[in-house]
Amino acid sequence: MFVLDLPPDELRALGHYVWDRLVDRWEDLDVQPPIAPLQPPLELPPCPAGPTDPKQGVDFLFDTVLPRGQHADHPRFFARIGSPSNPISVLADLIGTGHNTFAGSWTGGAGATALELTVVDWLRGWMGMPPETEGILVSGGSVGTLTALAAAAHAKVDDRDQATGYVQEHTHAAVGKAWRILGFNPANLRVLKADPAHRLQPAAIDAAIHIDRQAGLQPFLLVGTAGTTSTGSVDPLHDLADQARQEDLWFHVDGAYGAPARLTPRGEELLSGIERADSLVLDPHKWLFQPYEIGCVLVNHPGLLQHTFTLDGAYLRDTTNDHVQMRERGPQLTRSSRALKLWLSLTTFGLDAFRDAIAHGIELAEHAEATLRSADWEIVSPASLGVVTFHRPDVDSDAMVRRITASGYAAPSTTILEGRTVARLCTINPRTTKRDIERTVERLEK
Repeated sequence: MFVLDLPPDELRALGHYVWDRLVDRWEDLDVQPPIAPLQPPLELPPCPAGPTDPKQGVDFLFDTVLPRGQHADHPRFFARIGSPSNPISVLADLIGTGHNTFAGSWTGGAGATALELTVVDWLRGWMGMPPETEGILVSGGSVGTLTALAAAAHAKVDDRDQATGYVQEHTHAAVGKAWRILGFNPANLRVLKADPAHRLQPAAIDAAIHIDRQAGLQPFLLVGTAGTTSTGSVDPLHDLADQARQEDLWFHVDGAYGAPARLTPRGEELLSGIERADSLVLDPHKWLFQPYEIGCVLVNHPGLLQHTFTLDGAYLRDTTNDHVQMRERGPQLTRSSRALKLWLSLTTFGLDAFRDAIAHGIELAEHAEATLRSADWEIVSPASLGVVTFHRPDVDSDAMVRRITASGYAAPSTTILEGRTVARLCTINPRTTKRDIERTVERLEK
């Protein structure tokens, strides 16, 4: 008899050991590098034919494998958009994995499905979308965008070779990737120049639609961004929603990182109009402080996700009933429960704690902007939704970012704005302090 198991006492001891090592990591996160220096590939031994000491395997993961890479929960990880997770959500992931939870059907996971529907409805309500809005949790913004655009195409597109969409130059690349995967003509995704505030302007869309319709194309998609990755800028969502209705376009909003800011008074004002989206993507593994992976797709067209992703097969007969089948709201049949961690952490800490943590990230970027201005840096894009970009003519931004990242103290990043490379800080981590910001700027000065 072959048993893939350990005696209960050994499992308990090993579990305590693993959790202690995780808590040690979180406790010492501040003294670790936010991004590990690049090293040669690991030389790994072949798979053993017989059993080995699991504790040694755990140590190898903690000491050799996992330190190689970025630590997106580090208080001075300012690169791109981080994932500042919390330990309660890690426990929830452990619980779900320990139960080998299946969330693809009601029969296979009635409890997990009910919890997911609850969490999705919380997100819908916080975004202000109508009660009939439906959704699903996915791996993140890329698959969320793919899911939303697939639903949009199912609803509105007759000929994918003629279908045309409109984005701006700072729209996330996930949109272009989804466009290609779904079989649209790559030449028909119009990338329009943003205005000086890095926002998409309706006038540019009007001109492009007019040209495309004269050419016999089918304009069907307009993408707005609620927090661009490069600058945190927010497109004029109300104006875009009006234009989408007037031109009979599907209005998709990419709020992958920025949308949760709507939980704060300032964010609600800045993101006004997000509630009018036909589809919205947001990632709780960003500004709702969850570990990877958890994204969410919300679609304001009841039944459309099911029509788009309906799935049938003789082998599924015993799981078909009148309840919601999450396999029919997205591309996955086999799927774990991503709702557990968001539900448990929200239930543990309360929504106000999340709201305050988001507000803290917004304030930190404003503090970073003030600190940089006082040190005579040019602010290229002012603080918006936890992102600020900056530059100095006599400084090579690429070299500066490489050097401070290699030092192990902080990890800013760069982006391209108006044809030049600029430095960038993203401050959405609630572990980050004002002193972290000030010391990072001091080191950038050096």
